[in-house]
This record gives sequence, structure tokens and C-alpha cells, in this order.
Amino acid sequence: MKNPLLVPEIREMLLSNQIDELQDFCISTAPSIVADFLGALYPQEINDILLNLPQEIRSSIFFCLDDDTKLLLIELFKEDELLEIISYMLPEERFTFLQELPNEIKIKIKTILQETQREDFTKLAAQIEAVAEFKTPSEFIYKDSLKIEIYKTIDNKLEKINKVENDCWINLTNPGKEELDFLTHRFNIPYDFLTASLDMDEISRTEIENDITLIILKTPFFDETNLDVLYFTVPIGIILTNGIIITICPKESEIILNFIKQKVKNFSTAKRNRFVLQLFLRATLLFLQYLKQINNAAAIIQKKLEQSSKNQQLIKLLNIEKSLVYFTTSLKSNAFMLERFQKIDMLQISSENEDLFEDIAIESKQAIEMANIYSDILSGMMDAFASIISNNLNIVMKVLTSIAIIITLPILIASLYGMNVKLPFQNSPHAFLYVIIISVVLALIGVGFFARKKWLEM
Repeated sequence: MKNPLLVPEIREMLLSNQIDELQDFCISTAPSIVADFLGALYPQEINDILLNLPQEIRSSIFFCLDDDTKLLLIELFKEDELLEIISYMLPEERFTFLQELPNEIKIKIKTILQETQREDFTKLAAQIEAVAEFKTPSEFIYKDSLKIEIYKTIDNKLEKINKVENDCWINLTNPGKEELDFLTHRFNIPYDFLTASLDMDEISRTEIENDITLIILKTPFFDETNLDVLYFTVPIGIILTNGIIITICPKESEIILNFIKQKVKNFSTAKRNRFVLQLFLRATLLFLQYLKQINNAAAIIQKKLEQSSKNQQLIKLLNIEKSLVYFTTSLKSNAFMLERFQKIDMLQISSENEDLFEDIAIESKQAIEMANIYSDILSGMMDAFASIISNNLNIVMKVLTSIAIIITLPILIASLYGMNVKLPFQNSPHAFLYVIIISVVLALIGVGFFARKKWLEM
């Protein structure tokens, strides 16, 4: 308990300039007790006492003071005193402490930290700059250096704003660690929620932790710069927390752009559950669009393969088959999650959203069936072309074998007449002519034989 009699004594010691006695009192007494007594003094008196104490004792007592007293003292501290207090904090404590200060003090401290040229202080200054204009934990003005977009539906029109408000939408595309840390600190979002939204191999799923809902939606993506697989899937992380909705995507999504460009009817950031369903619907419709493009591409490759079986065309077919596997897997996982929404009523589907949910279910089933059909057709096409290539190889081998046998017959006759033994017609002046005639006749017989067997047809 605070001894009220001691407060006047401390003030008297201060006024009488009894610095040594004050130091002895502060050093010999626990910092929390000293802070308890000093808290009853005026801020300037506390500051005068602290200035005459060793650094370690000064910092220990400062951290034991109540928040209001700390704030008043910070306004009185000089630059070196502020730096001293901050340097005695643990790195993880500095940002937590500073972000609760008023904006003008944050800006002052940020400037001081930047001038130190110390790496840890300059990083801390960057963090403070990012939150320098925070008003409440749920409302802030973000810095342009952060890749964060904030939108809100105002008067039935989507507007880009520069601070978080109720019923707003925060969108991030391929965010860096700075943006992820920023969201984690501001909204207490589990860090694995953010990283999962950027994992290309993440499956569609939903998770709830501390009243924060994560929904991973698999969406189609077309990348014409990718020379291998043009069509694949990317996740969109949807996070529902504190009256706002956050979307995170590792790539610039056509689905998100459609919402930003206001191409989606009856869209409002205030209707978060409907927004989630609309994202599902737009993703499913885009799946259907890309499936038709894949089918057209497969038909073009089929025509080229009918004319000439080149490896390049077969590789393209293989890549299309990969795309269909990606699409089929993602569509099924999305459909499974929709069923989960319906079973546990996670999105609290109202009567006005029932038709939208049914549309998603119908389009999803159609997309899955189309993907399965196209995949079966493509598999059959690949098998057919494999059989055709194998058959063509057999034909070529038969023709080459026939030609080799036909050529062998004249060579056999020529080889016989090359032997050093008695041979027919060897003394005849027309022996060479006879050998040629016999060779040609045998060759013609061979041609006729293989022609009847249809071994010479390509």
C-alpha cells in the first residue's frame, strides 16, 4: 500500500535538491514500490527524479508506472531518454508498447528512430509508420507501401477507401510478409490462415478459430505465359472477422477483378455471407467457361494429330489432361464444402440467398459432369492416338522388312557368283546378263509376293 506520508517527504527531498537521498531511496527500494510512490507526484517531478537515476533503475521504474503516467512522461522526455527507454524493452515489446501511443507521439518517435541508423530501430520505425494513423484497433489508415486494397459499398456503388470500417472488404493479391504481419497484428488473425490462403496446393476447406472464419475456395486460372499447363487452379482465402471480409489470393484473380469492376449484380460488401456465395458462383461459372475453352483446344489438337502425329501435339494433349485433373479435383472439393455449408448452416443462408445457393449447386454439378466427360473423351483420344501410333509403327516395320527381303535376293545371287567355284554360265560371254536377269526376276517375285500380302502399303 502507498504510504501517503512518504509522498510529501519525497517532494520535499526533491525541492531541497537532496539528490543523493532520493537515489538511495529509489535504488534500495523495489521498482514497483518506487513507481507506486512516484505516481502521486507531478509528471515534471517524476521526470526530474528519474533523470538523476542510473539507466537500469530509471527504466525499471518507468515500466512499473501506470499507463497514464507513462504517457505524460513520454511527452516530457528528450530524444536520448526516449531511445534509452525503448532500448531497454524486448524487441517484441517495443511495437506493442508504441502502437498504443497517440499519433503525434508515434510520429515523433518514428522520426527519432529513423535518425539513429540502427537496423532494429529503423525496422521499428517502419512498423510505427504503418500504424502511425491508427485510431482504434478496428479502424486505421493504411500506408501506400502496403499491397492492401480496401473497398466498401456506398449508395449501391463499390468505393475504394483508405481505412477499415464496418462492412468493408480488404483485398490482398500476392501479399508479402509485411502485409501478413500487418493483418495478424491488427485483426489477431492466425498466421496459418494467411499462409494457407497462399498455398497453391491447399484444398478447399473451412476452419473457425477465435470467432474468425477461414474459407479456402479453389478457383480456375489461365496463364498464357506458362508454356506447359495453361489452365490450373489457385486458392482464394476468404476470412470473415469483426464485421469485415478479407480476400487473399497468390495471383491476380479474374474473379476478384469482376467484383472490383462491378460486373457482379446485387453485390454489397455489407452482405458478407452473400458475398461468399457470389464468389463461389463466379468461380463455378469461370470453371465452365475454361472447360469449354479446353474442349475447343483439344479439338484443334485432334485435327492436327490426324494429319501428323507430332510429339508437340501429344504433349499439349497431356497438359490439357493435367488441367482437367486439376479442375475436377477442385470442383469436387468446392462442392463438398458447399454441402458442408448447408449441413451446418455456416453461412446462415437466408431466404433471399436460397436461390443463389441452388444456382451454385446446379452450376457446380454441371461443371463436374463436363469436366468428367471431357476427361473421359480426352483419355479415349489419347488411347486412340497411342494405338494409331503403334499401328503406324507396325506398318513401317512391315514395309521396311519387305524391302529388306526383296533387296536381299539380288544380293544373294551376286554373292554366289562371287565365289571361287564352278558356276553355271561362267564361261558364257553373256554370264553377267544372265545374273542380272535372274536377280531382277527374283526381286519382282518378292515384290509380287509382298504386294499380295499388302505389306508394301503405307
